[in-house]
Amino acid sequence: MCITLAATPFYLYLKLANLLQTLLAQSPIPSVTSPEFEVYRRSFGKLAATLLSALTVVIFYLTGRLKFTPLVAILTTFIFAFATGTWVINAQDLRQHTISNLLLISILFCLFKAERSEGRYRRVLLLVAGLFCGLLPGVRITSSIFSLATAIYIIWRYGKAALPFLLGLVSIGFHLLWNFYYFGWDNILVGGYIKHLEERPASYAFTLKQFTTASLGLLISPSDGFFTYSPVLLFSIPGLYYVCKRRFTNDEKLVLTLTSACLILYLHYCFYLFWMGGSDSYGSRVLTDTLPVVCLLIAYFLSVQIAKQEKIRNWLNPVLAIFLISLVVSTGVQAVGAFTRTNWGTSPLPIFANKSRVWSLTDSQIERHFRNLLARITDPITDERTYSQNLQATVESVVVTNRAGAETALGNAKVKAGQRRILKATLKNAGLSPWFGYQTGLDDRGETRLRVRFYNGNQKIRQRGGDWLYIAGTPKFGEVTQATGLIAFPQQAGQYRVSFELVAVGVSEAADHPSQMVAIYDLEVLPKAVK
Repeated sequence: MCITLAATPFYLYLKLANLLQTLLAQSPIPSVTSPEFEVYRRSFGKLAATLLSALTVVIFYLTGRLKFTPLVAILTTFIFAFATGTWVINAQDLRQHTISNLLLISILFCLFKAERSEGRYRRVLLLVAGLFCGLLPGVRITSSIFSLATAIYIIWRYGKAALPFLLGLVSIGFHLLWNFYYFGWDNILVGGYIKHLEERPASYAFTLKQFTTASLGLLISPSDGFFTYSPVLLFSIPGLYYVCKRRFTNDEKLVLTLTSACLILYLHYCFYLFWMGGSDSYGSRVLTDTLPVVCLLIAYFLSVQIAKQEKIRNWLNPVLAIFLISLVVSTGVQAVGAFTRTNWGTSPLPIFANKSRVWSLTDSQIERHFRNLLARITDPITDERTYSQNLQATVESVVVTNRAGAETALGNAKVKAGQRRILKATLKNAGLSPWFGYQTGLDDRGETRLRVRFYNGNQKIRQRGGDWLYIAGTPKFGEVTQATGLIAFPQQAGQYRVSFELVAVGVSEAADHPSQMVAIYDLEVLPKAVK
């Protein structure tokens, strides 16, 4: 609901732009429901996310200044802005996390300010904090834990004086009315999540194996770890220790309450089957909601360390040296993600189809994005036309893998209409151009792939995604490799021809050179009802 409100200015802009273009007899901007609008959606979404993230960073700094010195506030704000997912996740597209972080840090600012105010001004601040708390569940349902934790603290801290805050919670009515109007009374709490619950009724597994895998994966896995992508956040742990030492003051009680909410949120995801948060995020997306609190804990650590440094005047402080190194590494990792783009989450297989990939030390997400950055700088394909002309292959075999892991030759495989199955092709480089597989990170700058197409007679079947086999390695002339992908089969049963075309993505098209059809197979797609 709040994302819709954030997008409202852009909607009004589109209406005004269409009106002006109609009056000036120019081509109007495509309808928001048409595929052609996607380029505008991405542009507007990124602009909105950037502006909202910038506002979040400003409020974070103001919150820090209420408690800490300018140096500590500036350092911590830099960490929050550039060494965490604020930059690479929240600021790149308009997500729930973008607004969730804005509301959470705004709540902290209001309550820190209220602690330093009295009378009417304090009541206004409590009212505003209540309004923000009421909006949080409508932004992201899991962020309700922060609203609950804040409400518990406010009632305990202010007693009867908490009435303005409680009145502010009426803003949750926007969320409930929205859900009631669009999803009905039965789904008034979950709203749009009902589709997810219907498709995946078993979203949790309360087992030791699930807890172990997710708890470690969320924090330290090479391709999804919270601390892997931002090792500087480890200093929130000693920061929490310093907060506990000051636990008898009101500010620290609030911080401890919200830290407890962060831990509960983390434990929740430890039992959530889809804890990796999707294939399009760089780093731990689901823990991004905790960043305002976690970064504030780092401020406590810095405050103590800098105070010690000023007393002893010893510039060889190993603790601060390690901190600065981790800050540089964290910022570098986030910068790589912010300025690059790959399809790591879907190639060679979607991350949910092969969860072990998040633990692989080779071809990690950070490594592939770094290789993409190098490719942007070095541009390994200089003569696109010549490269495309010398791009040839010989397909030696293609097999289909069923759910049990058994492999069957494509021509003999039994697949049902609409199914998705893993295809593996063994092929040889038969041309003079070297191939650049998915590990190189070239993506749409020349990555070599096999495009899979289905034909019913002479009619090409339009696929709903799942039409690529991703080639491994960098094979040269005469070398053999494997291409793997999750392929979506046609929705209708019947006899089909399956073609495999060798493509250098983004290069073959730019060089105006047709892709090379390297193999054709006959396949019978069975009806869905066949057992």
